[in-house]
Amino acid sequence: MKVYLAGPCDSEHRTLMVRIANYLRNNSHVDYLELYCPWELKIEDAWSYSQEDWANLVFNEDVEAIHHCDYFIMVSCGRNSTAGTNWEQGFAYGLGKPIIVIQITDDSTSLMTYCGCDIFINTDVNSPKFKDDMNYVIDMIHISTEEWGKNKCETTLT
Repeated sequence: MKVYLAGPCDSEHRTLMVRIANYLRNNSHVDYLELYCPWELKIEDAWSYSQEDWANLVFNEDVEAIHHCDYFIMVSCGRNSTAGTNWEQGFAYGLGKPIIVIQITDDSTSLMTYCGCDIFINTDVNSPKFKDDMNYVIDMIHISTEEWGKNKCETTLT
């Protein structure tokens, strides 16, 4: 099972993304979970490429990973999330991938982010509920998407 984990990769959010990736890897209950995290991608001999060539290599690797994933998980920081993360979700949506959004704030949500996913979860990484929410995500990627039903929580849309 291949899962693409998208989210903000800036220094402010890197610890959060690593925490979520580690949780998924260590608690998935299956040995065959293959988690792709864009920020972990290493381009061999990266410094020998121009910035544009390097960017194209990264872009193409991410596009291929989205094409081949079984599930797409997006970590959202609210309405003003990153352009790259939003593009990745839109591309996954266009390919018909099952999409789970984990929003880590109670701030308002873009209606495009909300409507463009199958499961939407508002959570707080500092609450005991975070572990339950992450376990729910793991449970959802282990069952058929036909069984998902309406699993979106309510949120404030803008």
